[in-house]
Amino acid sequence: MTTRDRAALDRQLAGIRERFSGTLSLAASNLKTDEAVTLDAGMLLPTASTIKVCILAEVFHQREEGRLRLDERIEMQARDQVGGSGVLWRLNSGLQPTLYDLCMLMIIKSDNTATNMLTDRVGGVGIINRRMRDTYGLAETSYHSRVDFEAIGNDVRRFAESTPYDLMRLMAMLARGEVVSPQASREMLAIMQRQQYLDQFPRYLNYNPYAEELGLVSTMRVQNKTGFFPGTGVDIGVVNLPEGVDIAYAVFAHASRDHTVAAESEPYVINGLVGRALIEYWWPGDDPAEALLPTPYVAE
Repeated sequence: MTTRDRAALDRQLAGIRERFSGTLSLAASNLKTDEAVTLDAGMLLPTASTIKVCILAEVFHQREEGRLRLDERIEMQARDQVGGSGVLWRLNSGLQPTLYDLCMLMIIKSDNTATNMLTDRVGGVGIINRRMRDTYGLAETSYHSRVDFEAIGNDVRRFAESTPYDLMRLMAMLARGEVVSPQASREMLAIMQRQQYLDQFPRYLNYNPYAEELGLVSTMRVQNKTGFFPGTGVDIGVVNLPEGVDIAYAVFAHASRDHTVAAESEPYVINGLVGRALIEYWWPGDDPAEALLPTPYVAE
């Protein structure tokens, strides 16, 4: 089944939301046509680790301002290391990654140690929040706390909150080269393109993240950042399609009854179905099936 008209897309998204046990919110935009698709896009929700793109933007701002260099090295102390996602907390202290290394790990592996080290280096959560609010008008976006699981507890809202609309706008600005500068935006998107968590929005897309290294031709490019917590899955990013079609999106699946973090966790599947529906709808070619992977969830 294809969803090539808006009424069919709206019905499909309504069906996905109806089957979800939690709250599904979405903001997406076709940047070529300016068509938007939204579901409760102004709802304030926990961002999980997608807030790390805001930290990335602050690092590049301070690079632009001459306040830091991406090749600057920081020694990782034992007190910096925090568990959860990432790899640095599994390594010996004394390692001296560059700020660029920390940016890469924070985005593509959602490394919590790298996140805290970068947060400290740029001056703390307040600096990042002011940049998002004053420079980009993201009034609903708040980074509340460094990664501290004792402080966060079982409420992921204590880490960071935003709305799908705010974070979709940030993705659209990145795609248009409006975050820091055109060059910095391209550099940040290049980092996001190395993302290793592709189990949410791009889950059912016929996308090979290793195409460039293998010398293959890819019909699309995904640059994204995911976030996850028991019962919550969030994905924000930019998908480049043929014929100059760029899609900026932010999708939040929150408060699921499924608190697993397994491959088939309900929030991840739901966000994947949303991604599949949107790319099917906005695919510029004659046959959107070439961009999609089959899944029995569509039939269900």
